[in-house]
Amino acid sequence: MDFAHSLRGLLALVASAAGLSCSELAHLEGVGEAVCPELRGPGDVLGAQFSANARANAKVRTFVQAAKDMAAVSAAIESQVADACRRIGADLGIPPAHMAPRGEAGGMASGACGPVSAAIDAILRQGVAVQVGVTPPACQANAQAGARCSGACDVALDPGQIVAQCEPARLSGYCQGRCTGRCDGRCTGQCRGQCSAYDAQGRCVGQCNGECDGGCDATCHARCEGTWQAPQCAGMVRPPSADAECEASCRAHADVYAACTPALVQVRASQGAEMAARLAATLQANLPALLHAEVALGRRLIGDAQVVAQVGAALPRIVGDAGAHALACVAGAAEASASASVRIQVSVRASASVTGRVGATSG
Repeated sequence: MDFAHSLRGLLALVASAAGLSCSELAHLEGVGEAVCPELRGPGDVLGAQFSANARANAKVRTFVQAAKDMAAVSAAIESQVADACRRIGADLGIPPAHMAPRGEAGGMASGACGPVSAAIDAILRQGVAVQVGVTPPACQANAQAGARCSGACDVALDPGQIVAQCEPARLSGYCQGRCTGRCDGRCTGQCRGQCSAYDAQGRCVGQCNGECDGGCDATCHARCEGTWQAPQCAGMVRPPSADAECEASCRAHADVYAACTPALVQVRASQGAEMAARLAATLQANLPALLHAEVALGRRLIGDAQVVAQVGAALPRIVGDAGAHALACVAGAAEASASASVRIQVSVRASASVTGRVGATSG
């Protein structure tokens, strides 16, 4: 996917939905923190208010949180991979200038690991044999973080949604109009059953043991020819919290905060060669950190990062009436998540160019 091209289209869509002019759209290039203060810093935004539309607000705040998470973890992955490769490179005699960052997302990692993988290739071609045994890290998603995020997806259903989604037999509330069902209070009209009091015209004006067809001064059940006030649905309607966008964002959030065991590494090299001993020593010291960044973080989160980026590309069409601030934050978070996805992929490939060469991973 060409993320730069996709983002430009996203920004145009955001501008259109928010009613922004072409000149105003130009200022949205490189949005992020400038137009969305919630993207700044490490803070949690799951309680933030982005839109007066409750459902849109739930989608936006969980997406912005997931995008912040991915931006932070992608930077950590790149930094950890780059630092580990620089240490290996220094031990192998590679000048620091040869491990300078490249001009790309994840460029610190690719710039540091490229020369290291080339140096390891040269050493192995000299007949040095390296055996690496690895117990890979194991991770478990943070259920507490996931549950809190899912709670931020919950929004209250408005009365119209309850009435539309509920089976009539389970619907109840105060009927501003004509109740044509069971009435828990006084029925004024026709009672199909036993009525406790009648007026001079023979109409029921008391408790109706049966179905009321008329006014009801308490809870009406099943049918209202008028407007339901504070309707309730017995055991049927739940808030629309489990929608695709919220679920995807919250899965990513829980995965980012997973607890992982460290990678365990045992390195052996052929005897009698000074370079073999140097290579074995630096791999023993630095492979655990490299594998943590590549496996425990990078490979595990690549799919989440791509899904979050896809949510960002789709969200403006879904919450187009959420307001200018929400749409600007969606655009800024989409830019951040797209960049994070690329950074993670580049950093994982950079790490794998080293770990794969010595048999520590299949990459």
